[in-house]
Amino acid sequence: MVTEQEVKEALKDVIDPHVGVSLVDMNLIKDIAIEGDVVKVKMTLTTPFCPLANQLVGAVKSKIEQIDGVKIADVELVF
Repeated sequence: MVTEQEVKEALKDVIDPHVGVSLVDMNLIKDIAIEGDVVKVKMTLTTPFCPLANQLVGAVKSKIEQIDGVKIADVELVF
């Protein structure tokens, strides 16, 4: 089964293009819950009106779903 650390490592590749720093390093990944082959992530953005919100959520979902053992990534924005 996938671990929270594996998810965090994968998400270090998701970079906020405005800041040039990973979402993990900016502490924007707020919660990771793993239920079998489903990973649920709660994340926030640097601003609630970020024009790249959909792009960043899509990148997080895609990165998580590339991890062996993950079938579904559910990403929720929280503020």
